[in-house]
Formats: sequence, C-alpha cells, structure tokens
Amino acid sequence: MPMTRHAAAGAVRALALALTAGLVILLLCLTGWSTGARAQTYGACTVAPAAISLGSAGSYTVESQAQSGSGASGLSCGGLLTLAATSYIKVRIDSSTFLLTGPGSQTVPFTLSSTSGGAALAVGSEADLSTTALLTLFSGPNGSIPLYVRTAPTAGLAAGTYTGTVTVRWYFSVCGVGALTICTFASNSPGVVRNYVTGAFTNWGTGAPTTVTVTLQVLPDCQITAPDLTFGTAPLVGSFSAVTRTIAVRCSKGSTYSVGLGNGQNFSSTRRMRLGASTNYLNYEIYRGTSVSAGRWGSAIAGERRSSGTADSNPGIYDASTLQGFTYRAVIDPAQVTPTAGTYTDTVIVDITF
Repeated sequence: MPMTRHAAAGAVRALALALTAGLVILLLCLTGWSTGARAQTYGACTVAPAAISLGSAGSYTVESQAQSGSGASGLSCGGLLTLAATSYIKVRIDSSTFLLTGPGSQTVPFTLSSTSGGAALAVGSEADLSTTALLTLFSGPNGSIPLYVRTAPTAGLAAGTYTGTVTVRWYFSVCGVGALTICTFASNSPGVVRNYVTGAFTNWGTGAPTTVTVTLQVLPDCQITAPDLTFGTAPLVGSFSAVTRTIAVRCSKGSTYSVGLGNGQNFSSTRRMRLGASTNYLNYEIYRGTSVSAGRWGSAIAGERRSSGTADSNPGIYDASTLQGFTYRAVIDPAQVTPTAGTYTDTVIVDITF
C-alpha cells in the first residue's frame, strides 16, 4: 500500500496511508477601540488601546515557522489633514516583555517593528515616522498607523491562546488644512511645541501612552509517521503472510487524542485492495496490536479507535516530542477465492481526533 501524506489543520490531523493628487486627504477618525479602556482625544487624533491578532496556527507550524501580522498601533487621526505642511509623528516603546504567554505559563517570543520586515523595537527605543507620507502612514485598521509583529519559532507548545502586551507612547503634531506649507491648526500630543508660522518644531513633549495587545491562537496539532505496507507476492491468497507495522504519532503538549484507520477506497463489508480500475479485489483487514484477537482497527468513535493512553509504546506521554507507537497487524483473508494475478492497492486514512 503506497503512502501519500496529507495534513489537515484544526482539530483533526490526518495522513493517507496507501496500500492595495492633491494636497488634502480625508482620513476617517476612529474614536475608540473595543478594548474596554478609555480613549484619549487630542484635536482630530485619538490614542486608544489596540489589538494585533496573529491568527491561529498548529503547534508544529508555530514550532517551525515564524508567525507574523500587523494591526492597529493605537494612534488614529481624522478630519482634513494636509499633505503640504510637515506633520511630526514618533512612537516610543515604554515597556514589554516581548513574550506571548499561554497555557502553563509557556511563552512565545515576539518582536515589534514600525515597518513590515523592519528592525525590532526594544524597550526605550523610538521610531520617527515624520518623513513617511500620510497616505502610507495611516494605512492600518480603521485608518490607524499599523505596527508589525513577528514571533520566534517555538517548540513544545500546548494548544491555547497566547497573549502579550506592549506599552507604546505616541508623540505627534499632525497638521490640519493649511495654506502652502503652514498649518492652520495641528492636533498635538501633550507638551508638543511648534511654531505654526515658521514650521519650526522644538519639543516632542511627554507623549500619549497606550497599550497594544498581541494574541496568537495555537491549535492542537499532530505529526504522523505511517510506513507503507506491502504484502509481497504469492501465487495463492492463502500463501500471503500477515504483516505487522507501527504508526508513530506525536501531538501538541498536553493533548490527548485517539487514532482511527479509515475503511479504505474499496470497502464492502471488509477492506479490499483493487486491481487497477478493474472489478477484481483482494480482501484484507487491519487489526489492533499484533494479533487478530485484539479486534479490528477502524475509525468509528466507539470500539474501533485507539486511545493515546493505550499506545503500544510511550502511552500517556504528551510532551510534544515523544512519539507514541501504535502497532497493527494486516491480514489477507485466506478463505477468499484467489483473484486475477496483478498488483492490488488501497489507500487508508489515518486520522487523529482530539
């Protein structure tokens, strides 16, 4: 039975075992985010708590690949903003552990940057965005300035929600509609000092702080190793020997599961291998363990599936790295009439249910 591999994300992991001109721009004003905290309004700009979701991924995907995403940074400006006069905008990282914390206090490290693929911002570091065109700058959710997050690949994670926070501080003096390069008015964060006639900027002030929450949903996941099975060749059905193989499985830390084997592509009261596209079949069955007496291994919820706690090797060890081994015995029915000579094949799905 040749094998092809297929992995389904989510609650079931399966493997097939075979046998995006002018001087003025209108920006929408966001008056607050649904984070339960109070927004701070400064003229046409709002500073409020924000959230960045990295979505969801299986634990072994999070182990092997960095997860990245972007979202609102907490600063949004609305009304008529001029593109002619200079606006001053800067962000500072006040505090963060740069860790997403989840079940069992497990953590996933992450970095934060002001541009996609840009340098990571550390606590105390600042990014001056004043030279970025407003059209590009306010391109995040609901017309906000976006921030970008990237995780470090992390092994051995339990499934669940991982959350971290970053306290950022926004400094800004964003010009409203002006004449030529002179602001008619500006929306300023606390303490900003600028000369609206000369355009000179002399003090960033104390800024406006807010919190950005970052989340990642780690899904239960499994990796399956299922060796191909071959019965070899024989002149008569009664001459085929039974074959014993072991399917190896490892799943997300702390995840218990059950393993099922599908009925194959040609089932009719029993599993059957087929000779090409013909109507010739070779009946066989797969049994749990090393003997027929342990019973048929199938995919039905009751009776036929195998629990992770009953693995033949390393039962009940759920550390995300130790393999559980599930042995089976495959037997060709010796009582059937010997069919036409040729190569008979079937494909059986190995599925994992959490």
